[in-house]
Amino acid sequence: MNLRIALVWPYGYDTEYVMPLSLGYLKGNISKKHDVRIIDCSFLGIKSPGLEKIFEEFRPEVVGVSSWSPMYEEAIRVVKLAKSIDSNATTIIGGAHATSYPDHVLQNPDVDFVMRGEAEFSFTRFIEELENGKNWNLVPGLAFRSKKGITKNDFSFVTDIDKISIPDYDAINLEGYLKAGYRFSTSHKRNAPVWITRGCPYRCSFCSAGLLNGKIIRKHSIAYMLNMVKHLYHEKGIRYINIIDDNFTFHVEYAKDFCKAVKELNLKDLRFGTPNGIRAQRTDPELFKLMKDAGWEYLVIAPESGSLDTLKRMNKDLDPKIFPEKIREIKEAGLKVHGFFIIGYPGETDADLKQTSILLRKCKLNFFFLNNFQPLPGTPVYDELVKNGEIEDGLLPKNYSSGERVYVPKGLKDFNFAKFVLKEYLYLLFSNPLNIPYVIKVIGPRMIWKKAVANLRSMVSA
Repeated sequence: MNLRIALVWPYGYDTEYVMPLSLGYLKGNISKKHDVRIIDCSFLGIKSPGLEKIFEEFRPEVVGVSSWSPMYEEAIRVVKLAKSIDSNATTIIGGAHATSYPDHVLQNPDVDFVMRGEAEFSFTRFIEELENGKNWNLVPGLAFRSKKGITKNDFSFVTDIDKISIPDYDAINLEGYLKAGYRFSTSHKRNAPVWITRGCPYRCSFCSAGLLNGKIIRKHSIAYMLNMVKHLYHEKGIRYINIIDDNFTFHVEYAKDFCKAVKELNLKDLRFGTPNGIRAQRTDPELFKLMKDAGWEYLVIAPESGSLDTLKRMNKDLDPKIFPEKIREIKEAGLKVHGFFIIGYPGETDADLKQTSILLRKCKLNFFFLNNFQPLPGTPVYDELVKNGEIEDGLLPKNYSSGERVYVPKGLKDFNFAKFVLKEYLYLLFSNPLNIPYVIKVIGPRMIWKKAVANLRSMVSA
């Protein structure tokens, strides 16, 4: 049986730095006998009502929607529309939100199934069962309604991830994204994301990465990655490759081998980035030098806070004292340094934020992101906040960097976050004026303007 399958990327993602790579992986690993179409509502600029004509013409028998938490309500509107057009259509929601919050998602009657965790092979198995036996217990990670209530199958993470086909970059309209201005933390126009490692062994209470991809770090072979690099370079004209996983350097020797291998390819003007950050403890000066030689221009680290008390509450398992020395090592290798920080974490006080300010100035970063804490459904800190009555179960987060908050800790109810952010960015720029042209080049004037406007609006409303 050949099925018509619609894979929907809901409206709400910022297309300047997010593209539906996960749907590209799904498309690249589903049997070619099926008619699979990716419908990217964010890129097309259409909310769920605008899908009606597309659904009526395509008549999908399966509608799969991948969603982060901020886009979840729009994802629900998509499946509701699909059911209104064809009540027999099978609807399934996957992605980070569905993985960490499946019971809540299945409370919606228009959602037939939830796909948890990685889906390249489990979604394929789901399609096979839909065609043949409909024994849902055989589909890893699947959650569904049963006579027992809600059944959640165990996860099954692929050990040899080289068995996963590379994403279908044409299906996710890479070229269209580039022409429309996709630039994920780079000024290079011909850029594309890749995923090298999967899994996260850490226990940060604000993050769902370990649940989504498992605790064990799995990595593609160097040969597999070199083939992907050459594919993007020669066939897609890509000159900047963004490694978007969080643990590229977890196995330090592997990262070194990768850098050596891509350098030996001798591909002119090829550059690399790790915009989601690397774990500072899993690095050394030799690696920094090799990354510079392989084409890295800057590295992103994630102190998250300058307060040891806040980091303990985060279960971050690091001491902020390591960062000034690590940053010195990175700069000595000829690389710029960016940093990720979270402000407004549960239990945080103005004294904790003062420690963050001190660390920022001591580190002399070339750029940093001060992200508002957003409680992600299904994470340990979210469950704790619900248990303590600080937030309602079902609360959805906003964009990390938009300036819009859904939660403020008790100790910071009267704290002016926007003023704090503005002060730190002004210090960054004017303590070293050379940072000004650098930030404009890497972040881009349009993104800077958007964030500045959001911050000023937040200041006015504070």
